[in-house]
Amino acid sequence: MAVKIGIVDDETTLRLTLQMFLEDEGYEVRSASSLEEGWNLIEAFNPQVLLLDIRLPDGNGLDALNEFKERYPLMAVMMLTAYGDAKTAVRAIKEGAFDYLTKPFELEELKITLEKWNKQQHLEKEVERYREEERRTKLVQMIGESDQMKELKGKISLISESNDTTVLIRGETGTGKELVARSIHQQSKRHAGPFVAVNCASIPADLIEIELFGREENSVKDQSNGKVGLVEWADGGTLFLDEIGDLSLDIQVKLLRFLEDKRIKRVGSVHDLEVDVRIIAATNRSLEDMIQEKEFRSDLYYRLNVVPIKLSPLRDRDEDIIMLTEHFLNEFCQQMRKDTPTLRADAKKRLLNYDWPGNVRELKNTIERIAILHQEKELAATHFDFLNPVEGQVEGSKAIDDVVFEDSFSLEDHIESIEKKYIEKAIQDSKWNITQSAKLLGISRYALQRRIEKYDIK
Repeated sequence: MAVKIGIVDDETTLRLTLQMFLEDEGYEVRSASSLEEGWNLIEAFNPQVLLLDIRLPDGNGLDALNEFKERYPLMAVMMLTAYGDAKTAVRAIKEGAFDYLTKPFELEELKITLEKWNKQQHLEKEVERYREEERRTKLVQMIGESDQMKELKGKISLISESNDTTVLIRGETGTGKELVARSIHQQSKRHAGPFVAVNCASIPADLIEIELFGREENSVKDQSNGKVGLVEWADGGTLFLDEIGDLSLDIQVKLLRFLEDKRIKRVGSVHDLEVDVRIIAATNRSLEDMIQEKEFRSDLYYRLNVVPIKLSPLRDRDEDIIMLTEHFLNEFCQQMRKDTPTLRADAKKRLLNYDWPGNVRELKNTIERIAILHQEKELAATHFDFLNPVEGQVEGSKAIDDVVFEDSFSLEDHIESIEKKYIEKAIQDSKWNITQSAKLLGISRYALQRRIEKYDIK
C-alpha cells in the first residue's frame, strides 16, 4: 500500500510540481492551499506525512504544528518555508516536526528526506518487533526437578545478580541454551531492555559483520544504505550469540574488542559507538579443540568463559522427562482445545527408555506430533512405537524388530534417521575432524559435508 502524503502550500506551481513528482515516486498525494483546506485534507485523507508551508494565507503553519501533532500524533510533519533561519528550524523540530526544508529546495533533497523518514519507520517497527518478542517470552519456564535442573536454576539466580558478566553456555543441540540465556536476562536488572538472539551459523560469512555491528551511511545521497547492527539493537539489554564457534577469526577479533571496551565501529565508519550490552554466548562444539586447531581465539574464549554453564543432556535427567512430557502435552492440547490425555505406566517406561538424541527439542516435537494425531484419553507405549529404545547401540538392524508400520511410517525417513545417527556418532567420535569422520563412515569428505548440510548437523 502506497504511503499517503499531504501538501499544504499556497504556491500553486510548487504544489503541483511536488504532487506530480511524489506521485511519480509511488506515493499517494493530496494537496491544499490553506490551513482550513489542510484540516479538511487531513481528516478526509489521513496522510502519514504532511508537507506544511509556514506562511499561509489564513495563518502560520508553525503555529498550527502543535495542534496537528496533538490530534494526529502518528503523522510526520515536514515544514516548508522561504524564510528559513536557524531559530525557525530549531523551533520546528522542538515542536514535533520530523524535518525542515528551506525553499527553494531540490526535489532530490525532498526524496532523501522522505527516504530518511521511511528508514526511521522501518527501524521503529523492528524495535517494536523485538519488544513484542520480549513480551511474548517474558515468563521463561524452566521445567524440571532433577538435581541437575535444581543446580542450574540456582546458578542462573546467582548469575542474574551480576549485570555485565559474560556467560558461556555449553550443551548438546536441543538442551535449551537460548532458554537459559533468556532466563538470565529476565531475572537480571537488564530485563527492561531488549533480548536479541543471533544464530551465528545462520548468517552468511560475508554479511555477519554488518549484521552484528551495522553499516554507516556512506553519503547524504545514500542514507538508505545505513543499517543498525544487532549489537546496537541490544543496547541496554542482552545479546545472545548462539553457535559462537561458527564466527570467523576476523569477526572474533572485533567481538573481543567490543567485550574489552564496550565500543563498536560500524562498517564504513571512522567513529566509535559506545553500547551497553551483556553478552551471553553458546555452543555445542568443543572450543578447546578449535583453539588447538587455530579455529578459535584463546583470548576470546577466556573473555567469554567468565561464567561457564554446562547443560546436561535429557537422557541424564530421567526425573525431568515425564514432567516435561506432561507439560508439553497440556500446552499443545490447550492450544488445540482438546482434553489432555494421561500417560499410562508403559508409556512412561517407553519415554524413559529412549535416548533422546535431540534432547528437549526432540521431546517437544514428539509430543506435538502425539497431540495432533491422537484423540485417546490415555496414551500407551504403542503410541510411541516410532521411538526405538536405545541401549547403547545406534538405531539400526538390532532394533528392526521394534519397528511398527503405522499409517505415517516412511521408509525413506526411517533410513535417513539411521544415516543421520551414524554421521553424528562418527563426528562425535572424531571430535569434529571431518576427514577422520569420512574415513570412519567409508565415504568421501565431500559426500560427508553434503550430508552434514542436508541434515543440518551442528
